[in-house]
Amino acid sequence: MFTDNQPIVAVASGNIDAAIAVIRISGNQLSSLLNPTIQCSWVARQAQLAKIYDKDGNVIDRAIVIFFPAPSSYTGQDVVEIHCHGGGFIRRTIVATVQRLGVRLAEAGEFTKRALVNGKLDLAQAEGVGQLVAAQTRGQWQAAHNLMFGNLHRQIDDLRAQLLQALSLLNALIDFPDERETQVEQRDVIVNSLKATTEIIARLIASYQQGQIAQNGLRLVLSGAPNVGKSSLLNLLLGKERAIVAQQAGTTRDYLEDTLLLDGRLFKIVDTAGIRATDDAIEQQGVARSKTMIANCDLVCLLSSATDQTPSLNIASKAKVITVLNKIDLCPEKTSTCDLVISCKTGAGIDNLRQRLCAEFDNSVQPLADESFISCQRHLVALEKALQHLQEAQTELANDSYEECIAASIQRGLNDIEEIIGKVTADEVLGEIFAKFCIGK
Repeated sequence: MFTDNQPIVAVASGNIDAAIAVIRISGNQLSSLLNPTIQCSWVARQAQLAKIYDKDGNVIDRAIVIFFPAPSSYTGQDVVEIHCHGGGFIRRTIVATVQRLGVRLAEAGEFTKRALVNGKLDLAQAEGVGQLVAAQTRGQWQAAHNLMFGNLHRQIDDLRAQLLQALSLLNALIDFPDERETQVEQRDVIVNSLKATTEIIARLIASYQQGQIAQNGLRLVLSGAPNVGKSSLLNLLLGKERAIVAQQAGTTRDYLEDTLLLDGRLFKIVDTAGIRATDDAIEQQGVARSKTMIANCDLVCLLSSATDQTPSLNIASKAKVITVLNKIDLCPEKTSTCDLVISCKTGAGIDNLRQRLCAEFDNSVQPLADESFISCQRHLVALEKALQHLQEAQTELANDSYEECIAASIQRGLNDIEEIIGKVTADEVLGEIFAKFCIGK
């Protein structure tokens, strides 16, 4: 675990020319350290106009300086933010001047790492900071916000409390084996505690799909028979000519995948080969891949054509299916039982389709009341291990195993849970997490 207490500095706003740049410094006793360079009164959490001097006493810039004294700061140490003009020369000169005072350049994510070490954040919240900075879509923001401010931290704390209570009761049974009158009651409490914790963990594991959709996008497959307008719809939603469109049926032989952003919601949209019986070996492979895509997606948009007299396809999918009737401009009087009616040629109904896709995305990432979802594979692995160990403890309880064996299984499950918030975490895991952060965060 990180132990270096040398003061650190970084341009927190990024190394780009802009009207304003933010330079962040963290360390101990910064006011006395920075006095030769920054002329201000060091009043806590108050923006002050100050002159910034170089090593020769020349004024580099007049900047806004804010001082956050320890421990009431982001890192738990003294933190100083310099809001200066954003030119490259000014940024570089201020940083170089501060370095001459014994401050070193910060590593990626080092400010947040210090916040973790000083108890300002747990590890899951620290991961949320990294995701929040990197978020480009509403879903990614939601996943990051869930880690930083959501219910996950509370749920992990509740799990730890219940497991610690179960361990304390087991230790009492081990230490005082002669008090048999209370053992039955204590075992009932342990049984109920393990039942409650395993149910919560199982729900969190099941929520991983929600988290993946929020973080990486909802996988949307356009499916249907040949020549119903799947490629036309792909091009229309993307706003570009991504797929070849022709009157000839079976133009799409393989699937096409692209990224679609609708009102801040990220979709991985896939155009698939038309599904039909065929003797063409290449088309057969395309149909097989289409069925694979349908089986592994989050949402299917099943198209049919208003000009086609054959019944709509029936597809097998665990995903939600939206039925869409296309080419309504060619048969405006045709009635339909489909969910939506559109025309890729005229654009009729496309706004309704976009709204429906956004609603399906929101429904896919909406957690249950007072519950959270997980979006990190590290959390999923830890929870799966915890569930296995706690289920072993339940089996041992049911078989009247030795209390020491039951306690060992619960302790392993507790260790797995605590990995999520960083109470039991290997240094290499921390290095991998913080290496993904930007400099200055």
